[in-house]
Amino acid sequence: MPESFNCSTDVAIVGGGPAGLMLAIELGCRGIPCVLIEENLNAPAFPKANATSARTMEHYRRRGLSVAMRATGLVADHPQDIVYCTRLSGRELTRFTMPSRAEALHQTSFGDYGEDAWPTPELPHRGNQMLMEPILRAHLATMPSVKLMLGYRATALSQNDTKLSLEITNTQTQEVSHLTARYAVGCDGPRSMVRKSLGIKFGGVSEESRDFFGGQMLSVYFKSKNLYDVLGKKKAWQYWAINPVQRGLLMAINGIDSFLFGLQLKPGQTAETVDYQAAMLAAIGKSFDFALIAKAPWNAGFTLVAEKMSKGRVFLAGDAAHLFTPTSGMGYNTSVDDAVNLGWKLAAVLQGCAGEALLDSYDAERRPIAHRNTAYARSMADSIGLIKIAPTVDDDDVDAAHIRADLGAALAVHVRREFNAPGLHLGLRYEDSPIIASESGAWPADLPGEYFPSARPGARAPHIWLDIDGKKTALFDLFGRDFTLLTFNHSANKEWLQAAQDMGLPLVILPLDDNKARDLYDADLVLVRPDHHIAWRGDVTAHPAAVLALVTRF
Repeated sequence: MPESFNCSTDVAIVGGGPAGLMLAIELGCRGIPCVLIEENLNAPAFPKANATSARTMEHYRRRGLSVAMRATGLVADHPQDIVYCTRLSGRELTRFTMPSRAEALHQTSFGDYGEDAWPTPELPHRGNQMLMEPILRAHLATMPSVKLMLGYRATALSQNDTKLSLEITNTQTQEVSHLTARYAVGCDGPRSMVRKSLGIKFGGVSEESRDFFGGQMLSVYFKSKNLYDVLGKKKAWQYWAINPVQRGLLMAINGIDSFLFGLQLKPGQTAETVDYQAAMLAAIGKSFDFALIAKAPWNAGFTLVAEKMSKGRVFLAGDAAHLFTPTSGMGYNTSVDDAVNLGWKLAAVLQGCAGEALLDSYDAERRPIAHRNTAYARSMADSIGLIKIAPTVDDDDVDAAHIRADLGAALAVHVRREFNAPGLHLGLRYEDSPIIASESGAWPADLPGEYFPSARPGARAPHIWLDIDGKKTALFDLFGRDFTLLTFNHSANKEWLQAAQDMGLPLVILPLDDNKARDLYDADLVLVRPDHHIAWRGDVTAHPAAVLALVTRF
């Protein structure tokens, strides 16, 4: 591409993190021309998000990426446990057991998870974002309609009723070019140029003080060949140091020799002046050999959601739309879910099989989820960050042993709330969406720690294993790329296909004769959206054209 140019596309995506990459994949798999603008030539080389939710893994499964994603991160048999200690080489206070990625892949063990509690073909996974982004980039490279513009920064945006214009700058040469598009999506992070150009502000809390996970933090990325030996306990994914001298969080990146240590900066400290080696020694409790790779400061005090997630022809997703404190690991996962929600809607409008009003549902559906998820992350930050630690917690006497027992019990409650949260992952629903058929009656409770499978319109389509020709098959894997009509009464199939054909709407008819699935979905006909949320359910007396018009605003 020349140094300076002018070009046009259907969708301009600003920012190539998880939200931008997944949005480009959702558009690219449908052949929608789009341009992804990302200033970094390479995927991140510093650890970022490290917890992939079951829901995000389901989205990766939809695109044939879940096996590759699960192959990243810790070695196959490394436990993905979370352990709390006084000092990391010392006394263990409590441990939450999680399956290794090999166990999760083969569904052979659930550890502290229960199969009934987590009805999904994809358990959560611990693989760092810096290892996952190259997989997303490589997948995008196979999609002819997607143009990756790496090494470019979007510097200005303007729009009118029919199109928008972006000014983009080559980060190497500083040459300025222009891109026009029908729609744009800002996935450009916390300081989003796109959000600022729209005049949209964040609402919520930007700074909170806690003993841990409040204010300025420092992450230290390093390699060590002997740290596991120094820790002297069964391996884990996360190690939390809970003592009055130095709190800290250690994460295993590859299960061999790569680690990330997080500490909170004290008043007056900066990333340049803090003695991070002394902090690591105080948290771990013993010296060890290590080689520093890099350090990075960050802020753990955010609970912010954009006042709106769209304006005109421009949308916000990911960190441009919401900012989390990382407890519960929902920032990156909420970002991917944004992209999946918006992707099919943009594609449907651009393909002419949905009305432009369909795009109004993006803010209506995703902003309440952003508030839901940021509130939960904040509650978990308070739960761990405000916990009080007795100065004698690591002493050798009987009183200290009782203190540790009480602290361990409290931490056991906390860790299960944070990490054994199937309702948080799988129970999200679009209760008041304008493109969801309404039903009478009350929704099941939205409890993070408990998932209640529901086929009520707006809910994520519940998972069930089917026996297809003697093979265990996830119902999800039978859904089409776009809309799917799940039919337990097949007499209306032709009418639905004709109505969809008249609209130009891609629709797969999925006939099933399975009593358990029929009981789970509790209707003769169930319309499942491209993002695997239920749009409508009913019987053969329904008018297909009216239902499809409702859910697409056609």
